[in-house]
Amino acid sequence: MLIRSSVRNATLGFFSALILILSVSPAALAQDQLLTALKQKYRITEINMQGVAAVPGTVLTIQADGINAEPYPTMITFENPVVDGQVKQRSKGFGLLRSTNSQVLQPGQKVYLTKIHGSSNSHEDDLKITFLTCDAVLATYGGNYSQYQAAKRYSGTLSFKLPKGALAEMSADDAAKLIEAVLTVNPADQVRAIDAGTVARSCEPHCAVSTTTGTVVGGAVIAAPAGAPAAAPPTIALGQTIDQVTSTMGAPQQIIDLGAKKIYKYPDMKVIFMNGKVSDVQ
Repeated sequence: MLIRSSVRNATLGFFSALILILSVSPAALAQDQLLTALKQKYRITEINMQGVAAVPGTVLTIQADGINAEPYPTMITFENPVVDGQVKQRSKGFGLLRSTNSQVLQPGQKVYLTKIHGSSNSHEDDLKITFLTCDAVLATYGGNYSQYQAAKRYSGTLSFKLPKGALAEMSADDAAKLIEAVLTVNPADQVRAIDAGTVARSCEPHCAVSTTTGTVVGGAVIAAPAGAPAAAPPTIALGQTIDQVTSTMGAPQQIIDLGAKKIYKYPDMKVIFMNGKVSDVQ
């Protein structure tokens, strides 16, 4: 009886696996092959648990107007519909979900790809590209009486709207043409982005180095070339203005605005201003 039971269980297991294999439709397999080919063409940027771009991937340049994005990390990734190469705006009701720090990205800005995936419903297919801006900008948080600023990268999703069944029949080259009508690839950007990701890694995700201009945002520390003499540490004097401090130290990681009193936070110090002048350094 034990042998018969074992044989019966093995037979049932075999047929269950066979049914599972047969249940995967040719269309689903073709769609998976397309997504795999796109991930080979565009290297996905690896983001770790702290939000750091641990392994920068392919950098693309925004070509289209009207792409919305939210500060990363975000609970809701803003999805931008793309129809015939044009980014379409969502309904006004959907706009209520946007945060006060949402941004409309501009042509020329650089982005990493963090996810490529597809979806289908009863009437259409979607090819979805999730991105993260290479550069950070200062976003403002808090109310009228207590505000602070923090350097943030921005994230969003482009959803390319396609006829039902299109993903299963589309070639990787045709899909790339869809993507590159909105996001193009410049080979020179790939070297700059890897360098920027390396020098900014010590303080991400609260800082970044621009892949286009080299500008430091949020107190990122750039390593000196090997063999170069060590630079003298920056000095801050009581009574200096905000402009004098930022010209020496760069943009802070965070700004706490308490009216006449402002606190600029850097990786290893806090600078306190009263009425626009340095009153203390901690």
